[in-house]
Amino acid sequence: MENHRSARQEPFLDEYVANKPLVGLSLLTVLTVFSYLFLDTPIFIFFHHLIRVHALTLIVARIPDLLFYFVVATTAISWTGYWYRVRLGLADNHADFLKLCGTAVPLAFLSKTVLQFLFGRANPEFWIVHHHAAQFHWFRAGEGYGCFPSGHMTVFAALTAALWRHYPRHWIAYPGFLLALAFALIATNHHFLSDVMAGAYLGAAICFVADRAVSRPRERG
Repeated sequence: MENHRSARQEPFLDEYVANKPLVGLSLLTVLTVFSYLFLDTPIFIFFHHLIRVHALTLIVARIPDLLFYFVVATTAISWTGYWYRVRLGLADNHADFLKLCGTAVPLAFLSKTVLQFLFGRANPEFWIVHHHAAQFHWFRAGEGYGCFPSGHMTVFAALTAALWRHYPRHWIAYPGFLLALAFALIATNHHFLSDVMAGAYLGAAICFVADRAVSRPRERG
């Protein structure tokens, strides 16, 4: 089978996730702490005032959270497509992508759910009302809590990493999409900057682990 991976996408997943995991994790930790201390609050306040000035508060608040349904649909479609191609004898790059996508996406959703409960971070809108309280409430669930790491960024980073892994020729579009998603999540006051940074790294790491678990031995060689 033709190897569809190129050296172009290796740094995104391998360099700091596998080959240098401590370096990548340390860098993420430093950036997250720096954002938590110096960037999260002023960025949030800027967009919060911007939304209120333009009377977009109600519109932003009514944006539905469809992430769970997206994950269910993506998982079902991926595995259905994978088994269909296998039955046709098409064990190719497309089948490998579908298998990776069907594994990494639900795993990313599960991981973000566990970590959000663990960290119990108050979301931006809830925090501004109760700004006197700490932003992290360990093992706290319920409305207003659980925004670290960003679930949307975690899931879509895992999906984007899977695309980058198997379709590297379109590599230039993938970081652009994630940057646009990060901006949308922050600008609509759904997440702090540190939430989306942590979610992006978590999603990429989950994709790498899933790829190692489901790829065929000759591909890993």
